[in-house]
Amino acid sequence: MQTKNTARDYIAYLLLLGIGIVWGGQFLFNVQALKYFPPLTVAASRTLIGAVTLTFALRFGLEKPSPFRQCSWSLRFLFVAIALFEAVLPMFLIIWGQQHVVSSVTAVIVGSVPIVTLILSVFLSKKNYFSFSSGLSVALGFIGIVVLVKPSTSNLGWDNFIYEIAILGGVVGFALGVILFEKIPHGTPIHAARNVLWIASVPLTIAALVLDKPWILKWGVDGVMSLIVLGVVASGCAYVMYALLIQRRGPVFTSFSNFIVPLVGVLLGVMVRGERFGTKELVALVLIIGALAVNELNLLSRKVD
Repeated sequence: MQTKNTARDYIAYLLLLGIGIVWGGQFLFNVQALKYFPPLTVAASRTLIGAVTLTFALRFGLEKPSPFRQCSWSLRFLFVAIALFEAVLPMFLIIWGQQHVVSSVTAVIVGSVPIVTLILSVFLSKKNYFSFSSGLSVALGFIGIVVLVKPSTSNLGWDNFIYEIAILGGVVGFALGVILFEKIPHGTPIHAARNVLWIASVPLTIAALVLDKPWILKWGVDGVMSLIVLGVVASGCAYVMYALLIQRRGPVFTSFSNFIVPLVGVLLGVMVRGERFGTKELVALVLIIGALAVNELNLLSRKVD
């Protein structure tokens, strides 16, 4: 039994690392896609491509058939709520807020997802409760993000307050989405991710068609290929890992991916672009690893109790 639990723990950390690598690496493709397409079109395209990818995956029998029309009305409502909180609202709020908030401040605000998730899970999740160890693990990870991006206090102020609140609203949406994901019946991560992406793609696609008019844009092959990679991998595959990890370890642990994503982005910048890896990057790495270690010790102590 212990060997089985150990294997599950290894799989959980591999999933967490996989999500961090995929979503941390997406920035390289985002830069290329944004050379040709506005942010809203990029968001809509990757969501739609991700939904199509998972639909094809299900055609190959990767999971037992579970058509959306056979879901209960309560489960349909749950999928709609997850799509709204996890994808649609954050896309609008964070993109709108980033117009006037520097990237370092945005990274810190988005890095607070585990904190918000931990607080909300006390009231909304049956599997999580607040403890000193869980609070310490989240605090260490958040400090690691602050050290990594080192936002300047001059970038904070009342002039940008409404935009910072918008980004924070997107963070709350992410936190609610990951907690609601836990309520989906286990064993169907591909179906769950597919349903969420299809539902989210509808308002995003309509908004992109109305506001961006993508048919009048100048398309480039490298831009289209970047959209395909973002849709298939960063949306399709990543959301399956995301749903599977929530089923295995719950929303708070899964939200730790928000600590890993910016760190992976920095490490890829070092390897791909030859950027500098200095003391602050090393300190951030130690703090984030420490956060995961404290979280694991907290889990082990709960098993012993």
